[in-house]
Amino acid sequence: MIKQRKYKIAFFDRDGTLNSRKYNNGYIGFIKHFKWIKGAIKAIKYLKNKQYKIVVVTNQSGVARGFFKIKDVKYLHAYMQKNLKVKNTKIDGFFFCPYHENGIIKRYKKKSLLRKPEIGMFNLAKQKWRIDKKNSFMIGDKFTDIQFAKRSGIKGFLFKGGRLDLFVKKKIN
Repeated sequence: MIKQRKYKIAFFDRDGTLNSRKYNNGYIGFIKHFKWIKGAIKAIKYLKNKQYKIVVVTNQSGVARGFFKIKDVKYLHAYMQKNLKVKNTKIDGFFFCPYHENGIIKRYKKKSLLRKPEIGMFNLAKQKWRIDKKNSFMIGDKFTDIQFAKRSGIKGFLFKGGRLDLFVKKKIN
């Protein structure tokens, strides 16, 4: 039997962790409102050099709330990739939850196992890669991100701002 390789994965929340959430109470759905957090691109590059897969797991209830559409979220993620490609790095996967119980868009107004702190997005990543849980972790700016990590069986780190690259280096060295 051939043993499949396990991957170290650095899971990141998006809004408030990779980008600033200084617009519309953190509902970032359009490029014009997206601004990388200081050191975010360097953090991604650093982790890629350490053989980590980079995976974004993000609640995007702005879709359910009618602030923006699924295509806007995907377009924003493509924009992030374009920014990273210029810096010779990339994000390996994007998973997002457009659902929320209090949404106004009927098809997205529901409770979902994809929504953090539930682990639906972790399970989607598990379908794509064999995850080395011992060496994988989650970085997010909310307690739900830490709950997500704990429920997924990986380490969780609460990011309260500052330079993301320095935060990452402190946590994984």
